[in-house]
Amino acid sequence: MGVQNADDNLHSGMFVKVYFQFATKQKVMAVPEEALIRSADGDWTVFVEDHPGEFKAVEVELGRALGDFREIIGLDSGTRIVTKGAFFVASEIAKGGFDPHNH
Repeated sequence: MGVQNADDNLHSGMFVKVYFQFATKQKVMAVPEEALIRSADGDWTVFVEDHPGEFKAVEVELGRALGDFREIIGLDSGTRIVTKGAFFVASEIAKGGFDPHNH
């Protein structure tokens, strides 16, 4: 595979991050790795917006690694997921200083 380098930005010995896209028969749901949290029993979970401003941890099954994203299995398409700050939400719940239902 070749890469265009018209502006001479790429040089031998440089490192780059490359993402490949592949056509699949079915669409997949993928989230950033930082959206994934381990539950107390060791299962992978994400925080789902149950209602506006209300969140709950939902167990998911992990699929393929896709660069900085991870395929997740077990949620419906269109489900609203916390993709930034999931660790903060989990830690606040763990120390009792945060109501995931925003009450």
